[in-house]
Amino acid sequence: MKTRTIASLLACSFLLVLLQLVAFLIGPVVGVICGAVLAVLSMLLLLFFQVELPQAWARILLPVAASLLAVTILFFATTGQPPYVWLACVLALGVASAIAAVSHFASKRCGLCNRRLRGRVAFACPRCGLMVCDHSCWAFEASRCRLCEQNRVPIFSPDGRWWDRQLGPRTEHGRCQLCQSPAEEADLRPCRNCGRPQCRECWDTANGQCSRCAWTIEDLPESLRPYILTSAGEAHVSGRGR
Repeated sequence: MKTRTIASLLACSFLLVLLQLVAFLIGPVVGVICGAVLAVLSMLLLLFFQVELPQAWARILLPVAASLLAVTILFFATTGQPPYVWLACVLALGVASAIAAVSHFASKRCGLCNRRLRGRVAFACPRCGLMVCDHSCWAFEASRCRLCEQNRVPIFSPDGRWWDRQLGPRTEHGRCQLCQSPAEEADLRPCRNCGRPQCRECWDTANGQCSRCAWTIEDLPESLRPYILTSAGEAHVSGRGR
């Protein structure tokens, strides 16, 4: 666990314990009700400090532990406290569990394997638009989901005029430098930078990049741009935690 995460958790815990103690100083009933408030406040503090706790039990444990510590301090540091003050811990547990359950069932799922995406790195496939997890459903080397890779789903326009604008006219001679298809059988288009010919299918498979010099077609779809190394040398990876 990172030092920043540990420091943020300690800060959250201190604030929660302090709030619970202040609530009990106002009155036992207020203190018990505050146990439920702690569960909600804990979630908000984790969001504020940008602390990721992928395990549901860890998100539940924080408010419960804070309430339990505050009640223990109160119970042994003062006298005459009614036994029902321990209900604050029960309320913290119940509300925190309910929040975790709602969050779990409301979280998105991987479009292929149906895993919950909460706490995972996920990618939006530029070809089919599915949000998929990085566990086994995203092809990092191809920047697409495994399904699109297996089915060779195209991303570029089939219109020959679009290809003419991007790469110039079709080459009548030679072979594709990747799949070796001859010009008589495939639509070969030369790279505008190095002149190496590739068929349209191979250009599409390579996401519009020349396999020799890495020159990239300018008119890339917006969904593909975040995954491609641009001519300015800026790379983007749109992985997100859900």
